[in-house]
Amino acid sequence: MKRITTILMLAFAICHATSVEAKSLVLVMSDSTRVYFLLDDTPVMKFNGGNITVDTKTYAFTDIVRFYISATDDPSGIEQLMAKEEVKWEGGTLLLQGKKDVEVYDINGRKQEVKVTTTADNTFVDTNSLPKGTYVMKSGKTSLKFMKK
Repeated sequence: MKRITTILMLAFAICHATSVEAKSLVLVMSDSTRVYFLLDDTPVMKFNGGNITVDTKTYAFTDIVRFYISATDDPSGIEQLMAKEEVKWEGGTLLLQGKKDVEVYDINGRKQEVKVTTTADNTFVDTNSLPKGTYVMKSGKTSLKFMKK
């Protein structure tokens, strides 16, 4: 029953988003982190079993405490579109768990010079030198699209 209610509420929220100036779909996870999906990018949502898949990321219904459509939710100026375990936002720095090779590209595919610092446990990508715009950060087979405003 909870699954059906969640699906209906999510469908209503997305339909309602088209009638207001909605900016993002926000999933609030059980550990209080938020995952953002820009509505301008028209994310594709699928419901399968006990999971919700948004674009290529899958989340269990039990991991989602609540969700909402927001016109103003952008506390940092950067939209984070990856799961909470992989990337965190701290000021002007993206924090990745583990030691990783990272590259940042602008929307036209040009590689951007950013300061990357690695420790044994984390990789820090300083985005403060980047001008406003949309970027893709790549690490191995994983990528993260973000906007700097």
